[in-house]
Amino acid sequence: MKYSGKKKNLLHVRSRKLWQRLKYAWTSLQGRMPIKRLAAWLNLRGSDRRRKVLLSLGAIGLVLLGTLVWMGLWLQQTGVLHLDQSRLTVIIDYKHSDNSLVYDRNGEKIGEFFSDYHVFVPYENIPKPLIQAVLAVEDRHFFDHHGIDLRGIMRAFLASVRSGGFTQGGSTITQQVVRNFLLSPEKTFERKIKEAILAIQLERHLSKEKILEIYLNALFLGQGSYGVGAASERHFGKPLRELDVHELALIAGLFQSPSRYNPHKAPNQAKRRQRQVLKAMVRAGFLTKETYKTYRRKPLTFKSQSQLNTTFAPYFIDAVQEQTETLLTGDVRGRGLRIHTTLDVALQEEINKVVDQSSDLFAAAATKLVHVPTGIPKVVETAAVVLDHRSGDVLAIVGGRDYARSQFNRVLKAKRAPGSSFKPVVYALALQAGMKWSDMFYVGPVVIQDYRPRNYGGEYLTEATLYNAFYRSINSPVIEIGQRLGTKRVLDLARKMGVTTELKNQAGTLLGGSEVTPMDMAALYATIGNGGVQVDPRMILKITDRDGNVVYEAPPPPRKPKRVLPEQINYLLTDAMRAVFKYGTASTFAEMGAYAGGKTGTTDDAKDNWFCGITSNLTTVVWVGTDNNLAFTGTVAANTLALPVWAKIVQRARQRYPGEDFPVPEGIKVLKVHPLFGHLDPSGIDMTFIEGREPTRTESALSVVRETGNFRDFLDR
Repeated sequence: MKYSGKKKNLLHVRSRKLWQRLKYAWTSLQGRMPIKRLAAWLNLRGSDRRRKVLLSLGAIGLVLLGTLVWMGLWLQQTGVLHLDQSRLTVIIDYKHSDNSLVYDRNGEKIGEFFSDYHVFVPYENIPKPLIQAVLAVEDRHFFDHHGIDLRGIMRAFLASVRSGGFTQGGSTITQQVVRNFLLSPEKTFERKIKEAILAIQLERHLSKEKILEIYLNALFLGQGSYGVGAASERHFGKPLRELDVHELALIAGLFQSPSRYNPHKAPNQAKRRQRQVLKAMVRAGFLTKETYKTYRRKPLTFKSQSQLNTTFAPYFIDAVQEQTETLLTGDVRGRGLRIHTTLDVALQEEINKVVDQSSDLFAAAATKLVHVPTGIPKVVETAAVVLDHRSGDVLAIVGGRDYARSQFNRVLKAKRAPGSSFKPVVYALALQAGMKWSDMFYVGPVVIQDYRPRNYGGEYLTEATLYNAFYRSINSPVIEIGQRLGTKRVLDLARKMGVTTELKNQAGTLLGGSEVTPMDMAALYATIGNGGVQVDPRMILKITDRDGNVVYEAPPPPRKPKRVLPEQINYLLTDAMRAVFKYGTASTFAEMGAYAGGKTGTTDDAKDNWFCGITSNLTTVVWVGTDNNLAFTGTVAANTLALPVWAKIVQRARQRYPGEDFPVPEGIKVLKVHPLFGHLDPSGIDMTFIEGREPTRTESALSVVRETGNFRDFLDR
């Protein structure tokens, strides 16, 4: 049957009135209106009409009762009525995942460790406009209902009936939390019932604020981010507290579909969704129409977060992660740790520049590589470390020239022969045994167990004082001293000075033949820089959880510092290291002898090139070579390859850490001594001595040789 327009409207009005009357009848059955008033309200006249209405109501009641019975049996069969509340403990006891953050010595974030990207933001720190935006678009009545919103459910139900399937969720925020933690995402009637029951139960255990905190921090929001704090970093490249309302609205819109509204992949759809959120905020009374127009026009600038771990000090960050996992036993990712380190970012950036600016030096050295096997690239690598030897704080690390190419941290893991840079250990032991810088040695070829060390510059058949042999890096006297004092004693002293790598008990070790790491050498030289007191390099100062509870703290300096070298002996050694600049293998940077001391180290065929040195407050070590232990030819050596890099690093470091003069202990005398023959000579060079052990001869020792006729007899005196 077809109806005209007027009849359609009339039928619609009558149907609506009938629905209102039936609804009112239903409420009367619930006791809200006396039953007698129902009949009067319906204007029923006569028993026939009354009987028809009562029969209709009875039929409706039977249908409803049958429906309820059927639903009860269905719920019983599916187990919905037997949902175990213990399942809610997953949510109730939920501990938010949070990236572990790394900070430099000034409290600036320099790195983070995570599996999934989380940035936990407690409820009280979440911007109010973001909460309003989320409520406006996801669950406007969140603070009024008890887990489910009947109006929302009815609206979703009617929409689904019209479309023939699930089109609107109608889920509250509490239901969404339950679904994401406990249920599958499939759209079924059974899941919706479970979701509603568990949501009601959850609200009996957690506050609204806690549920909202979980919701805002745990859900996926695109670009690998979980939670609003992480989404802010990943989509806008800045922390949540710095976002404006129009940016917060975009994040609020991601909860519905983070992939569909991902601003990096679908910026136009993301913008449309953002405007929907802003309109919802107006309807909810959170924004005026005027402010809506303002925020609607504001541009959205999306910026992917940079890879923080590789921005400043990637090798340092890797080392911190490894050390933290050793200290706390286990993976540090996602544990919400706050790791405070010793890194000086400004200094690290300066050192990075020095390494980058030395690329021409490294490229020139690469052309002088020889005997390179087929398939092996001609790549010259470097490693550098700077630490404050007063505290042991590692201020900067360069583990290699290009982290993208190689993540191998050469400062901590590359074991290479240190060459002559190891010699200060031997000389320190000699000075402790009573030798003095003016003692003269005959420089001749030495062969020990088929090992024939060569002198730097190829000098033989000449004389040299101990002091001269040190700054010119002559090998023969070192072997002779080692034979007199014993190699084992040298190795023991090296361990006390900070070398942790196992050293070989053989003559070659005296000249730096045993492999060590650059950090070993940094610790060794730091002991000298610290006045002879042992230094333990450290990179981590303190670790806390995200609530500020300390879980690790670097031990304070011991009450009784562990002195390895007597103060006077240590100063004699420091003075000789300064002479390396003034007269020796580092004389190309002679001016640095005014405030620095150090030692070159070059192994056979220049496979390893070192410069290790100190100022009054810093220890710096630089190594240059190849990962495949390739040989160089030509003029490649420590003073042409490692020293220039070291000098640039120290010059820049002094701008931040100027330091002072090396302190001179009591009982030290400075005398003019002939550099080769060791007698007092007004035209000689300055040498330091301990009072009472200074030289007294005023003539050349060669006259003694003439009298005895035997140079070796003189040396054995």
